[in-house]
Amino acid sequence: MLKNYLFLLICICSFWETNAQNNQEFSGTIVADSIAEIQVNIVNYTNKLGTVNAASGKFSIQASEGDKVIFSSVKYEPHTVEITSEMLQKRNNQIILFLMVNELEEVNISSLTLTRDLLADANNMELQPILSAQDLGIPIRTAPRLTVEERRLYTASSGGPIGVLIDVLSGRMEMLNRQKKYADLELLIQQSKHLVPNNFFVETLKIDPILIDDFLYFCSNQEEFKTTVNQKDPFVMIDFFRNQKTAYKKFKKENSE
Repeated sequence: MLKNYLFLLICICSFWETNAQNNQEFSGTIVADSIAEIQVNIVNYTNKLGTVNAASGKFSIQASEGDKVIFSSVKYEPHTVEITSEMLQKRNNQIILFLMVNELEEVNISSLTLTRDLLADANNMELQPILSAQDLGIPIRTAPRLTVEERRLYTASSGGPIGVLIDVLSGRMEMLNRQKKYADLELLIQQSKHLVPNNFFVETLKIDPILIDDFLYFCSNQEEFKTTVNQKDPFVMIDFFRNQKTAYKKFKKENSE
């Protein structure tokens, strides 16, 4: 009888040990453009388990060595990783997703044959008179056009006291404010990128091309980033990026260990 109990105990312990080995966590951070606004589906294809990322890009899913985990979203190209023992031991795995680009077929929008002589080609074009809003007696809009996020926020905040209260309680107002904040930040980042030469990050700062967006988001967290971009001075922007290079590489090194 004692032997039976010992055998049963050994089986239970073996089961617990095997189960513990098979139910480890694969965790890390997704690095991608506008990740806070996009939900990425994370599926362990081997074990049929699924989850999604947090607004910060962090994720965690149960996995074992050899499992295939798929990251997919409408906005990004699908990415598949095969889990290794090193991935299970680390807590800061980085998954880099790239925007999905849909290439359109070539469309011929004109039957005009060009000679590459600008003056001759311009004289051969049939031009139509431009009809403006002023010609039709329509008032001309002089106020700056609102962005999509600003229009959504205006609509939510102009629904009267009851409508605003409902939006606040439901969290919609907070979500719209967050979307506007990220849209403004994205605009600043793109403006800073256009102020410097195309090859500046790779050839001058020696930053890997796939990490350029990551470097820009790191720079955007600095207090002087917004005021630097608003100066619209390429030389000031270049000096700012050069001063951030060492801090960024130190940050990447600390987070990869």
